[in-house]
Amino acid sequence: MRTSPSAIFDDGAVRQARRRRRHRPRWWHGLEHGLFRIVTGALSLLPENVVSWLGRGTARLLIRLSGRRRRILHDNLARAFPEKDREELRRIARESVETLGAAFVEFLEVTRWSREDLQARVSYEGVENLAAARARGKGVILLSAHFGSWELGALAAGLLGEPIASVVRPLDNPLLEEELVRRRRRFGNGVIAKRDALREMLRAMRHNETVAILLDQNVAPGEATFVPFFGRPAATTTSVALLQRKTDAAVVPVFTWPEGGGRYRLVFETPILAEEVASGEGGRPEQVRRATARYAQVIEEAIRKRPAAWLWLHNRWKTRPEGEEGI
Repeated sequence: MRTSPSAIFDDGAVRQARRRRRHRPRWWHGLEHGLFRIVTGALSLLPENVVSWLGRGTARLLIRLSGRRRRILHDNLARAFPEKDREELRRIARESVETLGAAFVEFLEVTRWSREDLQARVSYEGVENLAAARARGKGVILLSAHFGSWELGALAAGLLGEPIASVVRPLDNPLLEEELVRRRRRFGNGVIAKRDALREMLRAMRHNETVAILLDQNVAPGEATFVPFFGRPAATTTSVALLQRKTDAAVVPVFTWPEGGGRYRLVFETPILAEEVASGEGGRPEQVRRATARYAQVIEEAIRKRPAAWLWLHNRWKTRPEGEEGI
């Protein structure tokens, strides 16, 4: 829906290299693309259980090599669950990394799948909640997070009556971005680039369409409001609250729960309506903050039920309120 899973393995030096990537020559983009095609071609020759095993093992290796990400992973978990002992936190950390690795390689494989293959891997729950939100005729905002296999969840959601459009941040390498877009559009879904998101989402709402947004990543101070998330103020985009306020579209929380064996359960929760979150005391900024806090609460509740399914490697609390320091 938004971020490529490979992006979370960057340490400081790699992140600096990514910032310079826009200025790299075309041959470098071609080299990266060639390596990508070699890897995906090799994966296509392997049995599904071996592909999943490789994904989990590769993720574990990359985290071992990235001291900064490993520190973020363990620090996030220790702060979020102070009541859990060290062994339990280590288990959650290990399973979280393995879940991410398996989800990534499974998503790479979708070009080989039919609709029936996808539906055999993903079961549905709460579809009536999505239908009720669509029946209002004002468009639907799917609210989700980097939870389980969010990319497969988006594809599976697009098979329910009409395609959806996911808001994503394009990769710096246009050739690799084409590969991801091709997979995201595999069964008819659309893609909205983050830089064009507001205009495109408003257009979608006017046509009673469905857009999907991940609301669990850190954002820059100028784009954020601070809301509680695991007991700490987290810089969170106000885009969903502003969009719902303007269009009166229903917000439907949806999460892709790992079931084991490469299978997932896509669960649509009860729609959140504008009148539930945008009323009460305070002016517009306070109402937007209150709505955003409600969305963050829904995401936190899902993560607490299944901590190992979430992306703890991301520095979610990097942007701090004035006077506080991040990780």
